[in-house]
Amino acid sequence: METSVLTAKGQLLIPKRIRNKYGIKSGVKVIFEETDKGVIIRPMNEEYFNSYMGILKSDGNLKEEMKQYKEVEKKREERKQRLFKGKNSK
Repeated sequence: METSVLTAKGQLLIPKRIRNKYGIKSGVKVIFEETDKGVIIRPMNEEYFNSYMGILKSDGNLKEEMKQYKEVEKKREERKQRLFKGKNSK
């Protein structure tokens, strides 16, 4: 079992052995999960995000949906540009 001490600034040092074992490197965000037994600290790494894969339902055609979304956004932006140019040309 490893221990650590909370600083006056609320910082906590994660022991090196644990950082290495779980791939917690400088700049990696961690999540604090509250449970009935206490707090679990987990890195928000690729494994964390992969655990959520598939929870959103889709018809499986995300590429086409994104293409359509980008087209709509492009048209909106072009319309804004035309309106902006029209106001500034007066």
